[in-house]
Amino acid sequence: MSIFESPKTPFISHRGFTPMAPENSLPSFYYAGLLGQWAIETDVHVTRDGQILCCHNETVDKYCNGEGTISEMTCEQIRGFTIVTGNRVKCFTEEERKIPLFSEYLSICRRFGSIPFIELKTDDAERVIHALQKNGFSEDEVIMSATVLSRLEESRRCAPNLFLHLIFAEENELPTLSSLGNAGLSWRISGPFACDEGKIDLAHERGLKVCLRAADDKSSLDRMKKLGLDYFPTNQLHDLT
Repeated sequence: MSIFESPKTPFISHRGFTPMAPENSLPSFYYAGLLGQWAIETDVHVTRDGQILCCHNETVDKYCNGEGTISEMTCEQIRGFTIVTGNRVKCFTEEERKIPLFSEYLSICRRFGSIPFIELKTDDAERVIHALQKNGFSEDEVIMSATVLSRLEESRRCAPNLFLHLIFAEENELPTLSSLGNAGLSWRISGPFACDEGKIDLAHERGLKVCLRAADDKSSLDRMKKLGLDYFPTNQLHDLT
């Protein structure tokens, strides 16, 4: 069955369910799963010693009680820090506020039946796909996203059946993205009320699914549904079905 054949509203909790916990933290992923979200989004980086961690920025500066670039530090060094910014941050233990291992994130997705929606912040797509396989995820259970088209091309070479998502696509990238098959995109548009149906039709005509950021209130969600969008990144809403 396709990941899009689901009775759930296809909400993607952006960096976890951040109204309840700091972004890209284990509690934010847990709350997203607990609320029944269709997908849980995270960003992945690779440490100097080859471990995959979940964090939006390439550094931990200002997010944690430490500094440094993830790719230049070991996993042990980074896991020695704790997250110090974000919603309700003081509600969680130091252990809960460590930068999550990719495997921990995947375990939460599996526990609650949420789709891993992974933004590649590394060129090493092969390592990330191998980790997915090692943790028991098949290609048709996952969405791989990136702002860089070449990272999706590498993902397709490693995994023929992955659903690929290009963030902030440009029109000149559509032919290549379409040729990869089983793919979708988000446009670089400020929101659903700034988008017309022509932009959605342009992608659909090439067999691509489409979303916009972000479905953070009912009026935005209603507009997205009217436009015929296929899935809904959100920082606020959760599934009520």
